[in-house]
Amino acid sequence: MRDRVRFFTKKSGHKYDKDPATVCSTAVNSGILSISPRLASRMSVEAIIRTIRRRGIVHRLYLGNSCLGDSGCVRLFDFLNSSAGRPCRESLTELFLTQNDIGPHGLLAVAGFMKDNTVLRELCLSGNPLTRDVDVIKEFVTSLNSSRLCTLQLLHSSSLSDPFVQAFLPGLTTPYLRQLDMSAINMTRAVVPIIVDYVRSPRCHLERLQCNANSLSLPGARSIVDAIEKFNYTLGKVNVDDQHMDDDGGNAEERAIAWQEGWRILSRATRRNFESKIVVKTQAIALLRYCRALYLHPAQRESPNPLQPAFVSSRKSLGYRESCLFFKLPLEIQLEILTFLAPTLSYQQLVRVVRYAADITSLPRVSHGPMINLGGSKTIVARDWVSAVERQPFEGSWRPPEWWECRCLSFNCSALRRWKRERRDIWLTEVGCDTWESGYQYR
Repeated sequence: MRDRVRFFTKKSGHKYDKDPATVCSTAVNSGILSISPRLASRMSVEAIIRTIRRRGIVHRLYLGNSCLGDSGCVRLFDFLNSSAGRPCRESLTELFLTQNDIGPHGLLAVAGFMKDNTVLRELCLSGNPLTRDVDVIKEFVTSLNSSRLCTLQLLHSSSLSDPFVQAFLPGLTTPYLRQLDMSAINMTRAVVPIIVDYVRSPRCHLERLQCNANSLSLPGARSIVDAIEKFNYTLGKVNVDDQHMDDDGGNAEERAIAWQEGWRILSRATRRNFESKIVVKTQAIALLRYCRALYLHPAQRESPNPLQPAFVSSRKSLGYRESCLFFKLPLEIQLEILTFLAPTLSYQQLVRVVRYAADITSLPRVSHGPMINLGGSKTIVARDWVSAVERQPFEGSWRPPEWWECRCLSFNCSALRRWKRERRDIWLTEVGCDTWESGYQYR
């Protein structure tokens, strides 16, 4: 492709080559790298920036093994944070920076880009030395907590070790992070209490945790498994295999038996979490639909309390109140009826969904485009085209560009499907219905 970033003329394929919203960077020529890493970094980042300028909207930056270093990383994010890089910043959902020799300055640049970023979903920093500096790590965690990042990969960074985990996990509070990969980063059993404290706390919203190929020991791995079984209802996949097991658990046969039992416990717990999350999410979405129709009736929009609408003076409102017996019932019975629609939700979850559904300001703003006749009596409203200058993140999320969607009018565009799925997951997180809640159940 003409817009690909290349440093040599030989054509090399990549699985993302046919994606018009992806910028890929091939490996830097070893001859350039041997002459001057600084020169290679400068050439690499400038070529990447030129490609981004030509593309405008970029969904994925695949920059693995591009020899960016700290200086190249700082230069790249300075551009993305500028007005010229704004279209890319507002559409970038996946960022891969694998094996780029990124250190503390580069990590601070990444943190600056992530701060209050509601678009970026996946970040890969695997194979980079990063830093053990506590202040830099805390700055990175603060930015992560203010973002809506879903996946963070830090694997194969053996220089991180225990000091990074000790500064990273205690401050991690983001409710949007779903996958955390810390495989092969040279963790030891010293950080097991920190991991246990995180997975058993309400701060953990992870669905997948990878901690394999470390030195947590068999007792440490069992402690993590026990904490997940007793206190965690979010994790659906956990990997603590391939640990460098020591002799604390007895002989080899005893260790094998102990680990098999731990694996069975972990499998039951993750299966429980997976099934309960599906039920909670399904019931929350169904309850939202029912309550939208119930509470956003024109006669109820002025109600101050979504669970106990007040009488209003208009004749139309009084007519609706007389015809809807639901609002004549005591508040307790109203809640009891609603619990039949979502019996798995806790009382707090039910109230949050109902309050959101009854808030008319939570409805999305729709911009109607021209009418398109599909033949017969079927007509749809086309979405307005948005220029690159006017394009804004839609409700805190990326919006697929017009040229990236299916043109067959079949409503089967994969980009739109993913966008809608992410919007749904964000809403479930905001109302606290992304997992089963172990609090008080109303029924």
